[in-house]
Amino acid sequence: MGEGDAAFRLDGLVGLVTGGTRGIGAAIAAEFAAAGARVIVTGRNGEQAVAAARALGGDAAGFAYDAAEPGGAEALAAAVAQRFGRLDLLVNNAAILKPHRIDKVSGEEIDLIFATNVRSPLLLCRHLHPLLAGSTAGAVVNIGAAGGHVPMAGIGAYSASKAALINLTRTLAKEWAPDGIRVNALTPGSVATDMILPRDPERRARFVAEMGETNLMKRIAAPIEIARAVRFLASGAASFITGQVLIADGGLLA
Repeated sequence: MGEGDAAFRLDGLVGLVTGGTRGIGAAIAAEFAAAGARVIVTGRNGEQAVAAARALGGDAAGFAYDAAEPGGAEALAAAVAQRFGRLDLLVNNAAILKPHRIDKVSGEEIDLIFATNVRSPLLLCRHLHPLLAGSTAGAVVNIGAAGGHVPMAGIGAYSASKAALINLTRTLAKEWAPDGIRVNALTPGSVATDMILPRDPERRARFVAEMGETNLMKRIAAPIEIARAVRFLASGAASFITGQVLIADGGLLA
């Protein structure tokens, strides 16, 4: 392995991936484990989180974590500190969509979206800061969305929350640079996950074709394609990158 290849490795690092039991989160967790990291995955269902960690093998751990729960971030940070005593990488991936036009979205849904997509990453960063600051490779990657960059009808509240997350990413990068912690975001385009794909086979095929037409590459992404980009941002290969948003959307926003 050459020096350049080694920079993409995560050997011995401890990485936490919220929402790591399925979709993009599961792909990121698997990619981190393949790169040599000790992975922690969370899910609202604790049993599923533990099962996902067991499937990763090694020293992986699974914790129950409801990103919308007010005290959840502090409790999760305490559990990570007790189990591992350190943290090098944090991926804030857990999110909720709730697609509605602005005239239909309820106040309760807005509160839930912002609690999950903004408050949770902010408080997790806050409570995990001491562990990340103690690392020589501290890195945070927040998972954004195309709607956080441009207006998208039908998902206004979700898009607003992702725009807030992008702003938070840059703020944290400024505040935490003296602590040696890099903070970046990754914006995916349409990805083949259960979060967006219809269950009905015919509707799913039509949806995939239609969404593929919205970008330059004329297809939607596989979760692994997003996971590899996140691994890059988390790795030493991106050691001089902070406060940035890497867009992996097939040219959707081009």
